[in-house]
Amino acid sequence: LFRSVGCCVARTRRSPVMRPRNMALLVLLLAPGLAAAEKPKPFTPFQIGWPDDKKFKPNNRKNSWCEVEQKFWQNRTTGSTSSSKFRQSLVGKTVSVVILRNPSYVFYDDDTGSISGGYLVEVFEEVSKRTGINWHHSTAFSEMPDSSKGESYDSWIEWAIDNYDVVLGDFAATASRQGQGIRFGFPLLDESPSLVAQVKVQEPPWYIKLFSWVRPFSGSLWALIFLFFVFTGFVFSILEPEKSVLYKEEGAGAPSPFEHSLWLTIASFTCGEKFKPYSRPAKLFVLSWTFTVSLIGASYTANLASLLVVEGTKSTAIASVEDAIAKNLAICVWKGGAYDKFMQDRYPDLALKYPKNWGYHNVRNGNCAAIVKDHTLFLIDKGIERYNPNCDLDIVGLPLIEVHGSLVSKSESHFCSDFLMDVLSATMHDMYNDGFIAAAKENMYKKLHDLTCSNTVEGAGASSDPKSLAIGQTGGIFAGHICVSLLCVLWHFVRSRKSIGSGDPGGLSRDTYDPLSTETPRA
Repeated sequence: LFRSVGCCVARTRRSPVMRPRNMALLVLLLAPGLAAAEKPKPFTPFQIGWPDDKKFKPNNRKNSWCEVEQKFWQNRTTGSTSSSKFRQSLVGKTVSVVILRNPSYVFYDDDTGSISGGYLVEVFEEVSKRTGINWHHSTAFSEMPDSSKGESYDSWIEWAIDNYDVVLGDFAATASRQGQGIRFGFPLLDESPSLVAQVKVQEPPWYIKLFSWVRPFSGSLWALIFLFFVFTGFVFSILEPEKSVLYKEEGAGAPSPFEHSLWLTIASFTCGEKFKPYSRPAKLFVLSWTFTVSLIGASYTANLASLLVVEGTKSTAIASVEDAIAKNLAICVWKGGAYDKFMQDRYPDLALKYPKNWGYHNVRNGNCAAIVKDHTLFLIDKGIERYNPNCDLDIVGLPLIEVHGSLVSKSESHFCSDFLMDVLSATMHDMYNDGFIAAAKENMYKKLHDLTCSNTVEGAGASSDPKSLAIGQTGGIFAGHICVSLLCVLWHFVRSRKSIGSGDPGGLSRDTYDPLSTETPRA
């Protein structure tokens, strides 16, 4: 490609007549590469080569890699061997592969017997392109082990690695499996066992919702605000006692200067009234108080939007394995799975259940307090409406242990299979470094998810969008205003009756009297 481009450039410089032709050739040469860089080619479905292979049958599809390994190390002793040559040491070789059925990682069509994609298949397809191996026509597909027939994943893996070079599936790299000579490739999945439980949301009492408008401030802060009302009114009545006299009403039952100053203080807090100071000390004092009021109001408004909506309390049946042991609650485990023996050995006092019908319904119906699920697979199920329609499932606490998962093979010197796995792992490591594996995993979530739930344990069961304010959250504000309004109306009628009896209808003369005015007040 670069030689052709160089020729085009050279000819263009020598002959202006050739320039259009050379430019067209340059575009034709670069266009495929640019298109591939912008949009990767989609996965091409293929037919499996061994559709008649059945599980637990002696198929004997393994190949020997000793000759390839010996040739590679001989070339290494005679000259320098780079990592790229190591990954290219399998070019043109055929690898036998068996794929375990798992709809989350492998898309298999039972009618046509074709593989149309899936995270694990797409990753291995990229491995084959980078290493140059062939595997489409040397692939078998197998059903999952049936625990009701006494089949286990460990026995299935032993059968698979005895009959094929590579086993493609979501297998956890447990200590017991590695101790049996099972070789795991570069980590592709997070198989850490986690407790998955149902998150129940308990709605708060009605009175908490009704008076949620007081939540922006704590009780002690509200008490301090009312204390400052008293303090401010007292100080203002001292600074301008004559002004308080001007404000106050006349006659029997008239409020004292302090009482009227207190009313001005509280009314100024809600902008219902304002001080009218005359002396300079009083003006400075009022300026300080109004600035304090503005800060208090801004703080209240800032917290009001986030705290006015009262969320329900989220809880699970258990908080950890130790909590399940203390409460004598059972945990569901897949019988014969990767973590069956692990849970028995590590938590001997824990009650374990092996449900006949495996699924999240065992948590919802109370059959068990939680189920043991590997981390990546639950992240997939969490975003699928069929499994988590109410977004009420989530992981409790931290994973019990950290375990990775990958494709597997058998570690044995007779077939030199370790050399094959070393080449595949080195290639997958490069794919991890250049971001291919991360992009493939993100693409997997996008394809499988049809539901958006919260990613945090604290937010499980709730929508990711903020809730709109409703009458239930703001009813306390309106109810308080209605009560005060009714009280004021009742007070008005009582004062009107007294004013009519004293010959002063409405009490207008006292409410509007100003001793500094020269006008004669009118009744």
